[in-house]
Amino acid sequence: MGIWSSICSGVSSVCSVISSAVSAVGSKVADVATSIANLGLEMANKVGEAIHKVGVALGILQPEDKLQELGEKAMLSEKKPEDFDTISDYIDHLKNDVPIDKEKLASLDEKELLARSLIGAAITLKGINEKLDTIVTPEFMSIVTKQELETKAIIATIEAYKENKFNTSDYALYVNDGLSVDESDKHCSVLVSTYQKLEPELSIDQIEDKVMGLKI
Repeated sequence: MGIWSSICSGVSSVCSVISSAVSAVGSKVADVATSIANLGLEMANKVGEAIHKVGVALGILQPEDKLQELGEKAMLSEKKPEDFDTISDYIDHLKNDVPIDKEKLASLDEKELLARSLIGAAITLKGINEKLDTIVTPEFMSIVTKQELETKAIIATIEAYKENKFNTSDYALYVNDGLSVDESDKHCSVLVSTYQKLEPELSIDQIEDKVMGLKI
């Protein structure tokens, strides 16, 4: 009971910080950040890292960009995402126009820092959605994080789902056997084709085993 109470308290503290920043970052960013936080502190950290890697791979972020700094800048900026034509423009504004005190930031406690990281992750995820012209949810990122997928596999899966008019939210249904047999077969076929392109050196049997291994 004590462990769970501590975990719930930690999530609540992070969500409280995010909630206090709504007026600065906007409700849409805050909602996504809160959704990531509600995955649990450990998973939230891992999902943030996965989002950062995808953001870097797509050119939304630079490798040296830190999510907690992006979140801090969003909390300090007088402008919200809605004030810009694109999320890319908003991110450029945060990176280039909003100064922060890095020493003060570093002195914050872990929950304050995580809240800022998750705000940065939420902004980056919006940038990913804009870049790929689709909807990628925190829940999808949670699943591929649990599966320990490489960044290139995450991006390829998102692109394949878009190309085949699948919702990324259905990925959770696929890996949890929540689809009909017919729909599951369609998802399996798309994923097999995707992984064949990612790993052409593997045999079809190896690819099929890899795709079946995605199921939780």
